[in-house]
Amino acid sequence: MNRIKELRQERGWKQDELGEFIQVGKGSVSRYESEVRQLDPATIHALCDLFGCTADYLLGRSENRLPVINEEDGAILRAYHALPLEIRRAVDGLMEPYKPATESEKKMA
Repeated sequence: MNRIKELRQERGWKQDELGEFIQVGKGSVSRYESEVRQLDPATIHALCDLFGCTADYLLGRSENRLPVINEEDGAILRAYHALPLEIRRAVDGLMEPYKPATESEKKMA
């Protein structure tokens, strides 16, 4: 059981609208929702980013949408994930200078 349809409907999106966000057709979205077609890792990642949830939640393996964190951070994340995708992308751009360096970037410094 996956929660794609539930998450899509929470946002009021049609299957073709979700398909545009994850770059697949309406038919693929329908097959993902009905579990006729298996989700590949890249699609799972895209859906989790879009819906602001963990893969375990998306795939019906957990009741927790977000990883367990403290309440204050959880409130901030819930507010962020409630934003429309375009605004989240703008916030991501603003936060780029403050992202921690990856291990490979640290080694180069």
